[in-house]
Amino acid sequence: MERSPLGNQSMLWALGLAGFLVNADSRAIAPMLPDIASSLHTTTSSAALLVTAYSIPYGLFQLVYAPIAEKIGKMSTILLALCLFGLGTIFCGIIHVFSWLLVLRFITGMFAAGIMPTTLAQIGDRFEIQRRPQAIAFFMSFSTSGQAMGIVIGGLVAQFFTYRILFLVLGAACIPGILLLIRERREREPLERAQPTPFLQRYRMLLGNRRSWMIYGLVFCEGVIFYGGFTFLGAYGVSALHLSYLVIGLLTATYSVGGFVGSRTITFVLKRLGTSMMPAFGALLMIAGFGIIWSWASVTTLTIGFIILGFGYSYCHSTLQTFATDLLPNGRATAVSFFAFSLFLGSGLGPVLIGRIFDQFGSRAMLGSLTVGMFIFFLLCTVSFLRFRTARDTARKTG
Repeated sequence: MERSPLGNQSMLWALGLAGFLVNADSRAIAPMLPDIASSLHTTTSSAALLVTAYSIPYGLFQLVYAPIAEKIGKMSTILLALCLFGLGTIFCGIIHVFSWLLVLRFITGMFAAGIMPTTLAQIGDRFEIQRRPQAIAFFMSFSTSGQAMGIVIGGLVAQFFTYRILFLVLGAACIPGILLLIRERREREPLERAQPTPFLQRYRMLLGNRRSWMIYGLVFCEGVIFYGGFTFLGAYGVSALHLSYLVIGLLTATYSVGGFVGSRTITFVLKRLGTSMMPAFGALLMIAGFGIIWSWASVTTLTIGFIILGFGYSYCHSTLQTFATDLLPNGRATAVSFFAFSLFLGSGLGPVLIGRIFDQFGSRAMLGSLTVGMFIFFLLCTVSFLRFRTARDTARKTG
């Protein structure tokens, strides 16, 4: 399965760049909505439809790419999706009509959906289970950095340039990733030609597995609580700490620092805790992150909280993704696509629920609810994986 560490590291950098660009593109548009509305002669609320136009196909098309990846190869699927995503993003920077920009955002979201889950399946193919959490965490550090830095980049572009510059730069930045992926595909695609499990059988095997429902249920809950809360930490900084949006963007970037360092230390922690306890440990850190922000309203606690949340999410989510890549070895793209779809559902519902708490009861109640909610998630992780480990040990003894 695994080739030289140097070769796999090169692949991770190529895939990481693709993940960074996709997530930066999804987040950077929010600070630029007033500029887009002014340039295209529409309202800011109408311009906000560009966010929806990107996120809906990004979530729905996660499941579409699974059979494509199993059929033509994962690297080919990622390469095709990145090429079309880059081209569509460049056209977003050229177009001057709002309705066409809306259509192009839908199309780029549709192509962006083919990168994240397929990449995780590719990592599952290329890395043994012992090294897979570190590889996934390394890739996710690029992904989360793209989310955090996208807000910063979007704010800077909105302040000093025009939104078209951002789209043109992001589209052009896909070129190095495309060239790297072409080289990687030539070297590795022949290794992927194992006959996959038939399409309908993959779904029957996956959905008939209790462990699959456990993993998908946990990542759904993670999406509701973590992404729901993370979405409103910026609003908390503005309303409670009276910070500017640019400062909030810079503080949010500290989350990516925690995520990146977490990706580099996950192997060390795994050796001491074991894989089955990593989601619970990550949840504990996320409890601490939200709890610290809740405990004292200051820029210092918000910054520390962001960093701890980066560590916790890296440890928890990367391990859940590792389990997802092993649910169906002969159909990893299908298994990971369901994983991404479950996360999308949770991260879509979370901001709605947390937003209601924020609007009706204020930021303090929101942060307290997040801390309690993350504690419940910690209990779910602990009980679920203890039961799984007990069942596995029993099966080994009776086997």
